[in-house]
Amino acid sequence: MAAFVVLLDENSEANQKKLADIAAENKLSIPLTIAMDGKPGPGSYKLNADVPLTVLVAVRNTVKANFVFPGASPDEKAVAKESEDVLAAANKMLAER
Repeated sequence: MAAFVVLLDENSEANQKKLADIAAENKLSIPLTIAMDGKPGPGSYKLNADVPLTVLVAVRNTVKANFVFPGASPDEKAVAKESEDVLAAANKMLAER
């Protein structure tokens, strides 16, 4: 199982610094990269450009679950439920392997 973060934007020094800052501030040890396809991301993923965060759960380049997070929610229960849904999808994927 692997996890990584992909920023959908141009590959610039400013964006590279943004990723380095995010990793440092959040003590992340997972890879953070910038998409080769730029802001729209891979066309085959059909990502919604208006959603700031999308989590994909995939097996061998096939998306098994897609979660969108439209923005910061003040409702902690909603955030916890969304996180549980992502983890449940990842666990299901692992169980099927």
